[in-house]
Amino acid sequence: MCKYSRWGKRVTRKSDDFPRSGDECKDDEVDFDSWLDNFVSMGNATDNHYNCYHPANFQTRALTSPLDDVHDGRGGFNPNMTLAMNTYKNLDFVALVEFVHESQCMLYYRLGDKAPPTAISYLDKSCHCEKQHEEHQKSKTVYVQHHNMGKRSNLRDLPAETLSKVATLTSADSFIYVNALKNFMDEMAWLESDDGLGRRVVCDNVLKKWESELAYLDGGRFNVTQLYHDAVVEQE
Repeated sequence: MCKYSRWGKRVTRKSDDFPRSGDECKDDEVDFDSWLDNFVSMGNATDNHYNCYHPANFQTRALTSPLDDVHDGRGGFNPNMTLAMNTYKNLDFVALVEFVHESQCMLYYRLGDKAPPTAISYLDKSCHCEKQHEEHQKSKTVYVQHHNMGKRSNLRDLPAETLSKVATLTSADSFIYVNALKNFMDEMAWLESDDGLGRRVVCDNVLKKWESELAYLDGGRFNVTQLYHDAVVEQE
């Protein structure tokens, strides 16, 4: 975002030391690592975030800050985790980007009679594993695309040193997200029970897709498929 988006280019142009060595994948790896170095070495200081985003526990800061934006990084290395968790728990609905389709199913079911016809149709035709409707098979989830450069299908194959810096800067965020994943799977297990839809919604192929990508959580011991099955057992 800071390197390639129109807004990012404009605001980082004011910083002579913003890492921008080139547009190739290898350049992005070097620049990303240098960008992380800047924030890891800064600690709680906020004097140089290149006029762009400060990455330290960005989500947790958003849950605890009274400000409209949290770009500058204040409190990033020691966020108020009690406040962050309380704010998260007070949210009525939380969707997960890795499970956009499943989140839609939960939302549409919860809307009940207030759901518009398109939502009811989606719930009926698409929210099940055993009989994937051909219309849903053909449809593609639409994501916001800020730019068409610097894209990478998987971040897990970055150098271990780089990933370690990411972990340092997102330790609080990871804690919040693991809790969010557990709560989400508990809610999906209820949705799939006889009290809800009475059918599978979280499909095995989707869980398998995210296993390796999310395995870094909880000290590298996280298994999203096991988390789902544990939630189903608890629901029973």
